[in-house]
Amino acid sequence: MIIPRYETLIGQLFDESPLIGCALGPSSPCGNPRRYKFYWRIFSLEPRYEGNAFMRRAPRLCSSRYYEESTRLKSAHVPALVYGLKLPRRDLANPFDLKHPKWQGARFAPAWNLDNDPIVAGGHR
Repeated sequence: MIIPRYETLIGQLFDESPLIGCALGPSSPCGNPRRYKFYWRIFSLEPRYEGNAFMRRAPRLCSSRYYEESTRLKSAHVPALVYGLKLPRRDLANPFDLKHPKWQGARFAPAWNLDNDPIVAGGHR
């Protein structure tokens, strides 16, 4: 994992194509959107936080907001690091055995049909 620090991005400011790179987790939503939801944190020179504070306090974006924000940053030539998080959806139709110790204490995303976020490519929300 690349620690979200401003100094990591400053060197990218003078490149022709500033980096918007994956620093942790998936780089885009994949797999069955009814089983998993993806959340994103984007670290650029704009957030008020860096380091561990960023990882705790920065808002988690749904896939739709992530695409909007990454497009905006690319257009403005602002370097950024992306931190992706994949959570299983809490849905009885999913094949997860929620009684299995693996899932004890796990965080879940809402079921796909209860999720109000906009749908993006591949059916992800």
